[in-house]
Amino acid sequence: MNIKIGQKLPNFTGQTFDGQEIDLAKLAGESNVVLYFYPKDDTSGCTVEGIEFSELNKEFRKLNTWVFGMSRDNLDSHQRFCHKHNIHLSLLSDAEGKYGQKLGILKETGSFKRTTILAGRDGKIKHIWENVKANGHAQEVLSKVKELEHQAQKKLALGKDLGPARRNYQKPGQRAASRSKFRKN
Repeated sequence: MNIKIGQKLPNFTGQTFDGQEIDLAKLAGESNVVLYFYPKDDTSGCTVEGIEFSELNKEFRKLNTWVFGMSRDNLDSHQRFCHKHNIHLSLLSDAEGKYGQKLGILKETGSFKRTTILAGRDGKIKHIWENVKANGHAQEVLSKVKELEHQAQKKLALGKDLGPARRNYQKPGQRAASRSKFRKN
């Protein structure tokens, strides 16, 4: 593996099958990002993993977390896979395997090792799961995101500076306070 906890998430830009432009570095500077890599669309373990992440996607969004799956399959394959299994996630294509190779998760066979990366709101990698077992993995990742959010709330309550994470932190549904609210009259 060519990445470590504490490093910035290497950038990836691309499109989802529905035409949405994705810039992971930008998103990881504003929200938590879960990026799970899987070997191939429409295979047993990959289907289980995709369905489980899809079923929990609303919970992830409540925690200001974006979930993306990535394989070497093309966007048409991703679209068929999602429609066939009712998966409601953004799947990204690294058809040439360059991003996977950069991260060190490309197998000799050419597919990705089943790996998941969690990046925090500061854009830094907070956790890496390697050699993932598909069953129950999405719930494990959700638990880690909840833990990360709890730590962020705790640090905020203690007044510790979190850098960009502090500036970007809001509870779900909460509006950011304006500076005028804190001015003395």
